[in-house]
Amino acid sequence: MNLNGTHKASGGGQSRRMMTYCYDSMGVGHIRRSLTICDHLTQSFEHSSFLIATGTPYVPLLQPSRGVDYVKLPSIMKRPNSGYGCKYLSLDNRQMFKCRKALLLTTVQYYRPSILLVDRAPSGVYGELVPVLRWLRRNCPETAVVFGMRDIEDAPEHTIQKWSSDGVIDALEEYFDEIWVYGSRDVYDVAEEYKLPHSLREKMIFTGYLERAECGHVASKSGKHPEVLVTVGGGTDGARLLRMYLGAAAQGVASMGGSSTIVGGPDLPGPAAARLRTMSLSLPATRWIDEARCMSCLMRSADLVVSMGGYNTMCEIASFGKSALIVPRTKPRYEQAIRAALWDQLGVVTATHPNTLSPEKLSDRVVRLLDGDRSPDRTGLDMQGLDRIAERCSALWYGAGCESVVHM
Repeated sequence: MNLNGTHKASGGGQSRRMMTYCYDSMGVGHIRRSLTICDHLTQSFEHSSFLIATGTPYVPLLQPSRGVDYVKLPSIMKRPNSGYGCKYLSLDNRQMFKCRKALLLTTVQYYRPSILLVDRAPSGVYGELVPVLRWLRRNCPETAVVFGMRDIEDAPEHTIQKWSSDGVIDALEEYFDEIWVYGSRDVYDVAEEYKLPHSLREKMIFTGYLERAECGHVASKSGKHPEVLVTVGGGTDGARLLRMYLGAAAQGVASMGGSSTIVGGPDLPGPAAARLRTMSLSLPATRWIDEARCMSCLMRSADLVVSMGGYNTMCEIASFGKSALIVPRTKPRYEQAIRAALWDQLGVVTATHPNTLSPEKLSDRVVRLLDGDRSPDRTGLDMQGLDRIAERCSALWYGAGCESVVHM
């Protein structure tokens, strides 16, 4: 099978359909990963369609490929100490989740995917995906149900406790055919770390990390002077790092004759965004961007990336071979700190714990990295994840399909 070519679906060109459930409404990490997978598969398989069910409002910003569409669920947000609630609508939780549950079930009944790829939450938020999983088992037994998870979920003790209390293990055993881990067993073995039962280990496939292709746009590198890109993903919890960078490092870069591009992110809280934007305007050679339509363009033109340790940003850093300083978050989950430390050990990035930093220390590390203090080395990373996902889809699609009639 030539993964660089085009696959012909069986059944005389019959369309193959994947549906991805990506519930997050905060940040852009999970939806970016889902779109990356779907976009890659559109290039690998003709006569195929990809539908994403998501609560995020940012899909148009991320420019999905032709062949990829989405169903917009009402957006949710995490409330301090009170679970999830409506992000925009004046609905109580009961109304909102009844609406989301109905949209999900009706979409599956009419779209009838041959693969359902579930991101992060096997049962959905508050079990909203369970009716879909049950309906598929009864009416579309040939549909392959796959759980896709990033390389690291959280610290082992927290993940083991949460997956047990939330019924994640039971859901994975009952409803799912395969588990795709978007990482490498050699870097972080989630089966061992999370003490998963043998029944789940048999379903588990380590795909490798998801390498990002270049966007094809003309690079905007301005010249020989060093350029630093500062990005905090969606921005939900990135204000501290941005404030620290603007506090000293931006001036330090400018004193070297370099420039800084700061991307606040679409979910950076409004008051913090206003203050940080004002700070950036007072600094030399510093550009502020609220939202990046193409992170690939910004990443390719940068000599150094300063970032938190989110999965997608880390994969982009490795894909483009960029020098990077990673300041991971440690709350509410510890996955970024674990990933940053492991990748630092491999030589892919330089990581530093946020509690050890001051604006002056951050500036010093940025300047030293721009001076060539450490060159990145990605040879220890398996970056073939997208091609392996295409291999699995090819195996599942040949002979797979759901021909059941919808009874409403």
